[in-house]
Amino acid sequence: MVMTVEALESVHGRGAVGLRARLETLVDEEWVLLAERRTDASGRIDDWDSSGERQGLYRIVFDVDRYFAGLGMTPTYPEVTTTFRVSGERTGCRVSTNFSLHHYSAAFSVT
Repeated sequence: MVMTVEALESVHGRGAVGLRARLETLVDEEWVLLAERRTDASGRIDDWDSSGERQGLYRIVFDVDRYFAGLGMTPTYPEVTTTFRVSGERTGCRVSTNFSLHHYSAAFSVT
């Protein structure tokens, strides 16, 4: 399965370049780290390798605090976590997040 992440920061209305994110999955009631990445020049992560190959619960944790600290700002939410379920036969999914200093939203879609 191909997993794509898009991160948009709405303070400046652009892709969140260099945003740190980690992908985790739930195994035996504990979150297990699968990969850590940074968004590219367009605010995307396309190279999760073969992470997310099995059905189950996943989450992506974005380090919003460090991102905004680099811009000289302090966000309300230091981390933004998006939790989702992978079930059935899927060829891919897209996780889209939009955040600013005081709010965030997320969407999940099958591709």
